[in-house]
Amino acid sequence: MPYTILYIGVLDWDLNKTDPHAEDIEKYVKSLNSEARFVHFYPVTEGYFIEINADNNSEEGPECVIVADGERIPAESINSVWYRWGVGCRKISEDEDLHTCIAKDFAWREWWSVVRSLESYLSHARWMNPLSSTGIVDCKPYQLFLAQEVGLTVPKTTITNNPEAVSKMFDKADNGRVVFKTLTRLFIPPDKQVLTREIQRDFTTQSRISITKCPAIYQELVERRSDLRITVVGDKVFPVRIDSQALDEERDRLDWRRCQEKEHLYTKVQLPESFTDKLLQFHKRAGLVFAAYDFLERGDEFIFLESNTDLSAWLWLEEFVGINVSENMARYLLGME
Repeated sequence: MPYTILYIGVLDWDLNKTDPHAEDIEKYVKSLNSEARFVHFYPVTEGYFIEINADNNSEEGPECVIVADGERIPAESINSVWYRWGVGCRKISEDEDLHTCIAKDFAWREWWSVVRSLESYLSHARWMNPLSSTGIVDCKPYQLFLAQEVGLTVPKTTITNNPEAVSKMFDKADNGRVVFKTLTRLFIPPDKQVLTREIQRDFTTQSRISITKCPAIYQELVERRSDLRITVVGDKVFPVRIDSQALDEERDRLDWRRCQEKEHLYTKVQLPESFTDKLLQFHKRAGLVFAAYDFLERGDEFIFLESNTDLSAWLWLEEFVGINVSENMARYLLGME
């Protein structure tokens, strides 16, 4: 029986195209094991089905079957799972009416209720990443807690919906400057994403009602010399320095993602062994196989910002600086690492 990898992903990343990361990983999988099967499975998409059967009278016990492109694939025949899906993938179109939005949101949540149980039916398979890990690691408050536990440096931060606590953050910050971040992704149709932005002290009075609606991240603005994107696969570390402070606009120096396609910003970098050890401690204690970490460089310090798990991108860094993430991910999925 051929080695089977199940890819749980999103079909419509960009105008109904498949995720280019999946195409790249599949290419490496085939080059390393020509007999291996790479099965695409897209929840909330026509033509993809799941069947979970429970029957006390059955001698075989609980049964789970994935149906992709008309083929029935029993859970027990799957060797590895690459999980790259989640409710965060759901984007709302500006053309959708309220009832359509409610119906689609309900469908996503129903799928999520089933998908997050698959680790039980596929406990024999190797996961990238285990669902039991990503559920908690995707929570930014937990990331900050764990980062401090392993000895990483974090910025002064308040996560709150209390305007008084936000106001105090301006006094705590060494330079009196504070940034606002959301705890989860927020997309505004048609194509706007809420990114990190600096706020002023009067934000707590002018936006008081908005602040109280839900918690958010209020963090000191760290004056850095550069940003770091550090991709980790297993125990392999791929660090890239981002020359964010060379950008023209202050908002881009604060959040370089608006200028992600500027090739000259990126260079490979060597990290101190002591810092790498702490990073890998975080990675291991979080139960992750793959993650992309964001850090700031302040002098000789590395300041932890966040860990990005299942939906993170890396292909543009492979193209620009030649890191080798995809092959190492393929090797893990094939059981070679």
